[in-house]
Amino acid sequence: MTEPLDNVTSVRVLLNRLDGVMHNGENRWMAKCPAHEDRSPSLSIRDTGTRTLIHCFAGCEAEDVLSAVGLTWQDIVRDEWQAAREAACHQKVKLPRIDPIELERRIIELGMADLKAGKKLSKEDQARYEIALRRVKECA
Repeated sequence: MTEPLDNVTSVRVLLNRLDGVMHNGENRWMAKCPAHEDRSPSLSIRDTGTRTLIHCFAGCEAEDVLSAVGLTWQDIVRDEWQAAREAACHQKVKLPRIDPIELERRIIELGMADLKAGKKLSKEDQARYEIALRRVKECA
């Protein structure tokens, strides 16, 4: 098992595999993106101290950039939970639209299940449960 990397070392691992690296301010660099044919630097790398931010202005995904240089998030982030968090933050995920009335119905179901199980609702939960009941009744 390898030693966990500190942020400076992890960013250096990435920077050492890139072409055209230019220092662009404190803890900031620009480089040619390895995920597409890049003639001038379009890849931004930033070390925030707790995160490594990777952004290609041509639109390449961070995972594609890392893959192009033979790395993964786990190679440049000090622990696996943080690596998973970084990967999730860089994914562009569209969440499905939630029907507001369906949400209210779900709140009612949860409240009813708790009451049926003999649990007492907190003041906040009771208030929200009553709002949900009113909203569903108004739409019926």
